[in-house]
Amino acid sequence: MLRFFEKIILILTSILLLLALLIMPPFSKKLIAMGVMGVYSSACEKEALTSTEGIALSIPGGNASSDGDWFPFVMTFHPGRSFGYTVGKDLSLSILYNFGDFIPLKGCSSLYDPQSPYYSSFYGAYLVKSGDGSPYGFSVNGNNIIDSVNADEIAAVARYDYQNLVLRDFGLTVGNAVFDFEIKNGPDVCSYAGSDGWYRTDAEMTVNGCAHQKKEFAASYLQYGIPAFDAERDLAPVRMFGRIYGKFIEEKSVSVFFYIIAASEDVLETCDRQILSKSTVQLKTG
Repeated sequence: MLRFFEKIILILTSILLLLALLIMPPFSKKLIAMGVMGVYSSACEKEALTSTEGIALSIPGGNASSDGDWFPFVMTFHPGRSFGYTVGKDLSLSILYNFGDFIPLKGCSSLYDPQSPYYSSFYGAYLVKSGDGSPYGFSVNGNNIIDSVNADEIAAVARYDYQNLVLRDFGLTVGNAVFDFEIKNGPDVCSYAGSDGWYRTDAEMTVNGCAHQKKEFAASYLQYGIPAFDAERDLAPVRMFGRIYGKFIEEKSVSVFFYIIAASEDVLETCDRQILSKSTVQLKTG
């Protein structure tokens, strides 16, 4: 019964904030997004793998960067087993993410601005758990020991997230979807987020960008704002830079992937150095 009332409150809150989004001036739109996403993210956290599997994963928000050009806090979304259904495997997925901050006079995220180094840019983490406890996103040797990453499996997570959860709301169809990548460095084993044994991989990507002309209201506008930039072609492919740090946490049978996708190499490096590398992963007991 409690969960039912929580959902009703969430729906009513979203409706009120949606109405406010439509009538408030541009510089106030960020406050709407913070309110909506604060409530929704908190609801998702209760079902996410971080909670159900006892993994305390903390990622700094945008204020940790000297540029301050990312949204103030990292959000959680739990698509659960829908990712597994998409790829035909028994998998559960949880996503932590952040995106380019709002441009006050535009009333929307720099995610939409093709001229911004934060165009179509995100950082955060993926947590994936296989039904049989196997290490998703990694290759194992004859002794059943992880010896590298499975780039195709990791890319499948990023593709699902970006195309199904972000761009589909903006009008992406199967026919115009683009998601190509080329490994440029790695995988290299390194220390990260306070522990050893992470695999780092860098890639260059060609994916659909987020710029598009609004045709009808989309639920995603509650968090990113309504696009206020011209788009010569909706969701036109763009070159991006990506970085992944992956590790299989044996105690929980969960694969964790920290990620950055950015339109600028400088933004990628700064985000890694000032924000993502300051993340922490702790395992809860009991």
